[in-house]
Amino acid sequence: MDKTNNSSRDLSTDTLVEILVRLPPNSRRRLRLVCRRWRKLIDQRTGTDMQIRTKIIAVAKGPTTSVVDLLKPGSPRLPLWRTNSYTAQDNSTMSIVGTCNGLVCLCDDLIHGGAIIVANPSTDETLYLPPLPTSRAPVDLDSNRKRSWHQTYGFGYHHGTGRYKVVHAPCQPRDIVHVFTLGEASWREVHAETNARCSLGCSSIINVDDMIYWLTEEAGKIMSFDLKHERVTHTNPLAVPAMSSTYHLAKLHGRLGIAISDDDYVSLWVLEGERWSHRYILELRQQEKWMMKRELLVPHLVPGDYFLTLTRESWSGFFVLYRHMMSETSRLQQDGVVQIGHRDQGEEVACFPRCIYQIFSYVETNEPLNVYKTVLDHNKRWS
Repeated sequence: MDKTNNSSRDLSTDTLVEILVRLPPNSRRRLRLVCRRWRKLIDQRTGTDMQIRTKIIAVAKGPTTSVVDLLKPGSPRLPLWRTNSYTAQDNSTMSIVGTCNGLVCLCDDLIHGGAIIVANPSTDETLYLPPLPTSRAPVDLDSNRKRSWHQTYGFGYHHGTGRYKVVHAPCQPRDIVHVFTLGEASWREVHAETNARCSLGCSSIINVDDMIYWLTEEAGKIMSFDLKHERVTHTNPLAVPAMSSTYHLAKLHGRLGIAISDDDYVSLWVLEGERWSHRYILELRQQEKWMMKRELLVPHLVPGDYFLTLTRESWSGFFVLYRHMMSETSRLQQDGVVQIGHRDQGEEVACFPRCIYQIFSYVETNEPLNVYKTVLDHNKRWS
């Protein structure tokens, strides 16, 4: 034991920090438990955020994508891409699939089947994944939905194994899920049950607690993919009649949620174990005449202690992001359901010249992507 401790202390502090800073934030949080020295270095030298995520990626229509700090209302919006990399260019065909530990998964919708890129905005590294097998690539999408390949992909991280995986949900008659693990050379096939075809739409696929979920074309049916065991199952359907066009998957306090919309209200349900519980009711109409009806942002509806909504000012045309504190003093509860009425305007966080239609949690990291390129480069040389 003494020998192990001595060898650990003999390791240069700067060298240890260089190793720790390259690990995912979730891994660094676990390594804080090793000893006091490691906890101090991780807290003071690696920039690891030990609190609930306070930053989000706000995706606007067009090329604008911003990083917003929820704890600092009014602070400048920062661009997600700060250099002239390929992913930072004004390319309207690139869409964000998801985020994990500061890594961003993107899809080029202009390429048939979608071309997947994993990028680290902090280090400007990119990892180009091989395309889906030609014979298995989706042959058709709804003719009314152009450039929507990104809606068939999910991006997840398994905390136990430390592996990142890109999951492609079925979008053709064959019920096959395709999986790519970063560090491997090719996609793999996982068979799903029948009628598992993904329903295309904003926030149809979401990563929650080591699982990938997606809505199917069958109303009310949700499929799940276990990132560890790579098994495809289905969850209990929500006992509320709703067409697929009226609800979205969402994250609420780290759990799977569903947002069901009508003209004036949004009802939010959370999956607790095997039961769905009604948790929130959001009133969409506004009290002030100069503010248009507010909208719900998906998929991260409740990051940390805040509920996020978006409103357009009729007099300026700008879109304003508001945060609503989920404290007991600001809640109006009825039968255990939290109601957010039109009087609860919230606190302004940031203004945007374009409409925001998606938000993702975000934390900066120096985790390198080069470690995953060796196998891919080797596969290219022999292909």
